[in-house]
Amino acid sequence: MVKKLKVAVLMGGKSPEHQISLLTGREIAKNLSPKKYDPLSIIISRNGKSFRLNNKEYLLGQLSTVNCQLFIIAMHGPYGEDGTIQGFLDLIGVPYTGSGVLASALGMDKIYSRKLFTHKGLKVPKYLVLSKDEKQSKVWQHLLPPIFIKPNAQGSSIGASIVKKKKNLKKALNLAFSYGNTTIIEEFLDGIEVTCAILGNSNPKPLPLVEIIPKKEFFDYEAKYNEKLTDEITPARISKSLTKKAQCVALLAYQTLGCRGFGRVDMIIKGKGVYVLEVNTVPGLTPVSLFPKAAAAAGISYQKLLDKIINLAIEN
Repeated sequence: MVKKLKVAVLMGGKSPEHQISLLTGREIAKNLSPKKYDPLSIIISRNGKSFRLNNKEYLLGQLSTVNCQLFIIAMHGPYGEDGTIQGFLDLIGVPYTGSGVLASALGMDKIYSRKLFTHKGLKVPKYLVLSKDEKQSKVWQHLLPPIFIKPNAQGSSIGASIVKKKKNLKKALNLAFSYGNTTIIEEFLDGIEVTCAILGNSNPKPLPLVEIIPKKEFFDYEAKYNEKLTDEITPARISKSLTKKAQCVALLAYQTLGCRGFGRVDMIIKGKGVYVLEVNTVPGLTPVSLFPKAAAAAGISYQKLLDKIINLAIEN
């Protein structure tokens, strides 16, 4: 008999994406092969100070006492995707899925990741960084509407807005600043939105591109998790040469941040230009998420995808 691998699925947390994290975590736990894995689901509470394990509550510090061989991180946003939980798991010496501390932190920080992308010769939208204590008039000195505003360190378009008229700037900034003291403001590129899922450590491979067509103004938090609000086409309806170019851009962005295991790179294609928006180091794995759809287009079932993600963590 093959000995089963004891894995713990970490979900929840104090991020605004707590509920989506639960969907991802539960979907993972439900689809792990019962022949290969002995899974344990751990829900970290919204206050971040405790977690639930088999309906009992413990101090977060007791995570080190959990008897498992590997942690599957299914936590999105701050504290789960920004290197925080990764650093904690490094300290207690247990392997985990996905990127390490530095790559996770860089992926979450849109400003620093864009500086690195630009240094590597990748295209990014023209952007401006604004802190809470700076004058809003600074925006119009550098950009013209329409513009896209989002918090610097959130995921899933949390706190994001499109501003088409100058009079709507204050409301959009107030929303973004409610999630942090720094916001990133960029030109709104009217192009083809695509995302590229990537699997691998030292030799990562891109999966087929997914084309995203939101029925709302943009692919916001609601549209990401409501299939009725977005059309997602795999593979993307672009030429083979442009597809290859976008995949190469995605790979370079992934490797520039030092990502490992798996990740997803969001991009905008305008004309022949491919612009990197961000790298997601803990992509959603819910039934409607983009990563499983890209994997399915490559002939990889959801269960096989989980196997690959776990094997990459073990390999690393």
